Amino acid sequence: MTLPAIPALDPTPLPAPAWLFQVLLLVTFFVHILFLNVTLGGTVLGAVHGLLATGPEAHGRRLGRVLVSLLPASVSFTVTTGVAPLLFVQLLYGQMFYAATVLVAWLWLAIVPLIVVGYYAVYLYKFEVGAPGGKTLWLGIAGLSFVAVALVQVLVNVLQLTPPRWEAVAAGVGAVFHDPTVLPRYLHFVLASLAVAGMFLAVVGVERANRTPDPFFSWLARRGLLWAVVATALQMIDGFWLLFALPRELLIALVGGQAWPTVHLALGMGLGFLALMLLSGLREPERQRTLVRFTAGVVGVTVFAMIGLRDVVRAMYLSPAIRLRELPRATQLDVTILFVIVLVLGLGTVAWMIRGVLRERRALAS
Repeated sequence: MTLPAIPALDPTPLPAPAWLFQVLLLVTFFVHILFLNVTLGGTVLGAVHGLLATGPEAHGRRLGRVLVSLLPASVSFTVTTGVAPLLFVQLLYGQMFYAATVLVAWLWLAIVPLIVVGYYAVYLYKFEVGAPGGKTLWLGIAGLSFVAVALVQVLVNVLQLTPPRWEAVAAGVGAVFHDPTVLPRYLHFVLASLAVAGMFLAVVGVERANRTPDPFFSWLARRGLLWAVVATALQMIDGFWLLFALPRELLIALVGGQAWPTVHLALGMGLGFLALMLLSGLREPERQRTLVRFTAGVVGVTVFAMIGLRDVVRAMYLSPAIRLRELPRATQLDVTILFVIVLVLGLGTVAWMIRGVLRERRALAS
């Protein structure tokens, strides 16, 4: 099939091998997605429990107070860490990415005000603006804003993978919803956020329960694990839906037609089932602190494996229009080394800031 709508390749050569930028894309996106999951999933979980709470000292209200100390920093880190993977996507897949964003220009530009609304809503919730019974509304607005941002990101991602739909989308943005993968992709994204946020809250609950004999933290650990188990189970079901919604040639490649995609799929599914089994075995998390930590690590590795699988699927979608190994390259070793050094220092700074925030929260809680 000829695709004359695809823009010409940028003739500017890459300053380093394409595989290096691909690795950096995966690593920086992994860091970004962890913060994103805590932000998106945390606001949704906080809003749900806040609305269901029956009194000011109910566990759902106290969950909101825990999130108040974490969400402002989480939103900031989500936005900050999202810059690097966005730049790497533009560098490697600019032909597709720019075309997709132009086709849904007003939706893509709406991401900025949506993030601003969500960010302000988090702070309005933190500073208890409004009547006592209506404070949770701010957290709900933040959750809806971030859920909308996720939908726009999914639509753009689907568009950049499916150039044959560009002509139809140019006549109306609604045409992108005709792609059978849109809904399962979106559900996969949201369910992953709920699972990771639930796991994060479980870890917070277990660590705090180990230092403070308060029934609330045991409840927090158990409720976080419940969300993680349910969301992970639903995500596994949705994963099969997404798999069978893919084009036939991609499906065949993933289920045995090609070795590399099949290995990625098997690894992602295997880790997902392992995480689900571990989560199901955490009956008394406050007494299983080591196992909770190990399970959180498995969940993190699973997220990274899924990111790798996502990259493999993207490569199959865009082949032969884009082959990274064939991109023009003029290696600039000095610039590349300097860039890697600055990137490592930047990631180290982020880690130091996170450690400082968590240490401050522990001091305030003690």
